[in-house]
Amino acid sequence: MTLKYLVASALFAVAVAGCATSRTETAGGAPLARQITASDHCGLTAPGLVYLRDASAVNALERLPARTMTLAALRSVDFSREHLVLVGLGQQRSGGYGVALAASEITSDTLRLTVQVRRPAPGAMVSQALTTPCAVIAVSPHGWDELEVSGEGMTTLTRQRSEL
Repeated sequence: MTLKYLVASALFAVAVAGCATSRTETAGGAPLARQITASDHCGLTAPGLVYLRDASAVNALERLPARTMTLAALRSVDFSREHLVLVGLGQQRSGGYGVALAASEITSDTLRLTVQVRRPAPGAMVSQALTTPCAVIAVSPHGWDELEVSGEGMTTLTRQRSEL
């Protein structure tokens, strides 16, 4: 009786582990995400993320106040293969802040982007100007239903695909 229980438990564990797969690249071998650019002046005054699924969404970024980020790299993306996620830290009171893609993976239908947040060291000499740092990340538009962006020192941001 105990042996049957152990065998059944082991088979159940293998089945459950197989369902919770994790992957870090597309079926074609491309990375799930790659950083396109970063800027100290994106123009997004509140922290958050902006999902761009086509070229018209990129054109809408031209209207952001105080944006000095060039949009040429964003316009060169093939939107039939990749979409863009703009991750912004919001308005900061000085220079020295930044955000960059550290890792990406899909786990249980969630595309998880881990970012590295840079903050100025205490006492560091930085520019005394308002900044709106961000990173623009190209992501695979397939294989996930939820987007999650997290990093040390920032609030985790999540969006359902239906909200994007």
